[in-house]
Amino acid sequence: MKIIVNILFTIGFLFSQQIDWGSKPSPITAIEIYCDTEGIPIYVDGIKIGISPITQAVQVAPGWHQVSYFPPGLKVSESASGEDRLINDLIRLARQDILVEEGKTVRAVLSYSTIESEVIEYERRINSNKPLRVIMILVTLFAIGWGIA
Repeated sequence: MKIIVNILFTIGFLFSQQIDWGSKPSPITAIEIYCDTEGIPIYVDGIKIGISPITQAVQVAPGWHQVSYFPPGLKVSESASGEDRLINDLIRLARQDILVEEGKTVRAVLSYSTIESEVIEYERRINSNKPLRVIMILVTLFAIGWGIA
């Protein structure tokens, strides 16, 4: 039995592919993820890779990737209003699209502790434009009405 194993090993060795130890491995393409809050689930391209802090770079293929606190399917209706719209904005702001070039390591910094204040500021800016929109609509209607009369 031992002789047969040695013969099979020798045949396998003779016909096996040789490794060129002189060539360098290609550089690693990865994302380093930093989060200001511990215990937050982190997703890359919709796959949960762990809970913050993520201590090692996540190897990825070159191209665009999404880093987030939330799974990809999480969203509220697009016609949402009030608090649901605030939640939608929170989800959007918690996702980062990152381009990683081949052989590069890119850093993603997620600020979980400040995201609520960012959403509130975003909502404030959107709502501050509402009076201007109403005035523009009234001016347009007036101009149309004046031109027809």
